[in-house]
This record gives sequence, C-alpha cells and structure tokens, in this order.
Amino acid sequence: MSVLRAPDLFRALTPLILLGTGAVVLFEASLPGTAWMRATFGEQSVLRLCVVVLLFYVLVLWGEAIRLHGSLTSVLAAWKQFQDGGGGKAVAAARNPKTRLEAARLLVAALKAEDLSVRATSRQNLARIAGQDFGDDPAAWQAWLKQQEDAAG
Repeated sequence: MSVLRAPDLFRALTPLILLGTGAVVLFEASLPGTAWMRATFGEQSVLRLCVVVLLFYVLVLWGEAIRLHGSLTSVLAAWKQFQDGGGGKAVAAARNPKTRLEAARLLVAALKAEDLSVRATSRQNLARIAGQDFGDDPAAWQAWLKQQEDAAG
C-alpha cells in the first residue's frame, strides 16, 4: 500500500476542492441546510463560506509555492556549486541521501516538462545521481526513485 505524501495529497485534492466549492455556489438554493444558514448567518452566508474556503486554499497554495521555490533554489545552488568544484557544504549536501532524493524528486518531475532542454538536463543530472540512465520515460525514473526512498526508509 502506498502512502501519499502531503504534496501528492494536496495535488490530488485540488480539483475536488475547487469543483466542490463551485458546486456549492451553483446549487446553493437546493442544498440542505441553506435556509437555516441564511436565517442564522445572513443571506450571503453560503457564498461567504465559499470565499473563506477559497482564500484559505489560495494561502495554502502560496505557502506550497514558497516551499517548493526554496527547496528548488537550494538544491540547484548546491548542485551548481558541486559542479563548479566547490567544496565543503556543497559536497556534503550532494552526498547527503536526503538531499539526493529531494533533487531526484525535482528532476523526475522536470522530466514531464514541455521544454525539451529542461527534460534533457533533468535526465542528464538524474543519470549522474543514479549512476545509470533509465531513458526519457518518467515512469522508469519514478520506479528507481521509489526504490531509493524505500531503501532510505
């Protein structure tokens, strides 16, 4: 049984949350409890609730974007410093299994990019990390990544 990580769960729930919020707004009049909500909290209570849900969700998206940007920036900086022959922290970071797995996750995701140069660079760097080349198929790299994550615990 596979366990969904938070970003994967977040990605999977995004369309459901957006569609559900849209359905609530569209079918507000026929939803059970709407009359009670209007009487208790005012005429626009359902709409206000939907706006609050969407605002919260946008804040979560924003936080996730900041987290991903920071993670990508630090991995790319360490990788560039390592490639340029920098020592110390960059070499230690490149040898750290957690850093390697995080870099591999980002590079596997980049294999699905529309830009051919991004895919080629990602594949080249994945091959350097893995010590072997699994080709252009993201599924093959995903299987390798899963194997590495399972081995790391």
